[in-house]
Amino acid sequence: MVLKTIDSIPRSSALAVGIDNIAIFNDMSMIRGLELPAKIDFILSIMCEAGRLLISYDNRSHELTKNSLMVMRQGHVINSYELSPDFKGHVIVVSTKHLDKTVPTMTKFMPYMIHFMGNPVIKLTEEEMTNQIELRNLLKAKSQPQSDHAYRVNVVRSVLEALFFETLGVYSAHSMDLRSMQTIRRKDSLLYDFIQLVESEFRRERSVAYYANRLCVSPKHLSSMVKEASGRTAGDWIDSYVIMEAKALLKNTGMTVQEISQALNFANQSFFGKYFKHLTGISPRMYRSTLL
Repeated sequence: MVLKTIDSIPRSSALAVGIDNIAIFNDMSMIRGLELPAKIDFILSIMCEAGRLLISYDNRSHELTKNSLMVMRQGHVINSYELSPDFKGHVIVVSTKHLDKTVPTMTKFMPYMIHFMGNPVIKLTEEEMTNQIELRNLLKAKSQPQSDHAYRVNVVRSVLEALFFETLGVYSAHSMDLRSMQTIRRKDSLLYDFIQLVESEFRRERSVAYYANRLCVSPKHLSSMVKEASGRTAGDWIDSYVIMEAKALLKNTGMTVQEISQALNFANQSFFGKYFKHLTGISPRMYRSTLL
């Protein structure tokens, strides 16, 4: 994982094409060098402490004022924005792939990912605001190069996970029963059902066709809808769960590579090793050795 703390986003920044790290900054005015409109394929969290931010995206606009929190998922198109001179806040950008590695249970997040698409702004209480500021300041501080040490990445991941669940708790407190919302689009509902199914079945099934059959749709339709709703293919989601579990078993248990391959329903240890190396760049044994 590459960690980078920035106070501005250069013109060449991948706001339009995505990033593979965490970006933390305070001044949204630094984003002005970007060519808008820009389609984002990461998670963008903006918290307004003072002043206002008027942001136009897709076919709508929102104004953030004091104690407002906005979370935007991949797929939005930012058209323009306007800052008041006294704007103060925190902006965090996290790639969805990094968040996937940081927070293991995506089904807890998926309903709110769907909710964020149409309802990205909520008003925080003073207590909620204080909690957000503390965690965001800690995340920025721990991401600084000066804080570098052997476990820096682990610290940053832990703080990011704490911020994630804190934000999730805030949105759940401010939101209605999302599964009963009539505004959930078919593709979002299918994505949610797909992720739930993958989470329960990935240890024995890695075929997109299997999940499509369980959801009563064609593999082509499932792949198309999942890609459109999440920015990632159905196969990518399945692979991410398998690799995440494999890494957890390599790290936290004394199971042999062969035992892990059997637990994940691979035909043999060799096939598992090739699968793992293809997706991570290193063999299971090499991965385990890096943890020592």
